[in-house]
Amino acid sequence: MTEEKKEKKLFSIEIEVILYAPPEIVFESMTDEKIMQEWIEGACIFQPVINGKVSLFDGWVNGEVLEFDPGLSLAYTWKPNTWTKNTEASIVQMDFEENEAGTKLILSHRGFPNEKEAADHREGWFNYFIDPLNDYYIDKL
Repeated sequence: MTEEKKEKKLFSIEIEVILYAPPEIVFESMTDEKIMQEWIEGACIFQPVINGKVSLFDGWVNGEVLEFDPGLSLAYTWKPNTWTKNTEASIVQMDFEENEAGTKLILSHRGFPNEKEAADHREGWFNYFIDPLNDYYIDKL
């Protein structure tokens, strides 16, 4: 008798949003630690190279840079410290498109272990990343 592998169902979210700055500035504000400290809550580390370390929100999430194309695309792994040791890291992919209001950000976050994590992260992307970033642009630009 052959035992079938149990397929894991992974969950994803996709967000399209306008950020009020040009793609190069948006990209820089997501990858330059000094700028990130001005708008992101908690300490952060971002090493802007492939395989560079990513640590956000006082170490709540950690990962590694997978793609780094200034002003165009950015990707990194994402694993909150609240996930179990056996839970695989998820993947954040961001694509930046010029828009008359600034930048159209297409954010895809895939590989959540369950639907609740996906829903919580969708809300978190807005509350802790997108809205603070737009507030930063409104205040600084």
